[in-house]
Amino acid sequence: MIIWRGWGVLAILIAGASIGLGVAMSTVNPALRSIFVGLMLIGGGVGTWFLGDWLNVKRPVAEFDGWFANRRNEVAALVRGGAYVNVPDPQRPGQFADPRAVGEYVLQQESAKVRAALTNRHSLFFVPLQYFGFVMGAIGIVVMVSGAFRG
Repeated sequence: MIIWRGWGVLAILIAGASIGLGVAMSTVNPALRSIFVGLMLIGGGVGTWFLGDWLNVKRPVAEFDGWFANRRNEVAALVRGGAYVNVPDPQRPGQFADPRAVGEYVLQQESAKVRAALTNRHSLFFVPLQYFGFVMGAIGIVVMVSGAFRG
C-alpha cells in the first residue's frame, strides 16, 4: 500500500518517468542502459528535491506571510473593538492585562500552529517529498555502478 499526502505521489511518478526516459534513450545502445537510467534517476532526484522544496518550504512561507498580515489586522480590530479588555493578567492577580499584549499573545500562539500546519504537507510514506530526491539519486548511483560491474 502506498501512503502519500498532498503531491507526495509525484516522487513515484517522477522516478517512473526518469526510468522510462533512461530506457528510451538507451534503445540505440542497450549496453549503456544502466548508465542512462542512473543518470535520469539522478536528474529526477534533483528535480524532486527542488519541487519538494518549493511545495513544502518556499510556498508555505509565502502563504504564512499573507495569512499573518491578514490575521494581524483582524486581531488589531478586535483589540480596538474591546474584545480583550476584561482579560485577567496571569502575572498580576486581580488586575487586567493590556489588551494589545493579549492580542499579540493570541496572534503568536495561532501563528505557531498555522506555520507548523503549512510546512511539509506533501509527503510519501510520511517522508517529505524533497527528501526523496536523495533516495532517487542514491538509487541512480547504485544502478550505474552495478551496470558498470555487470559489463
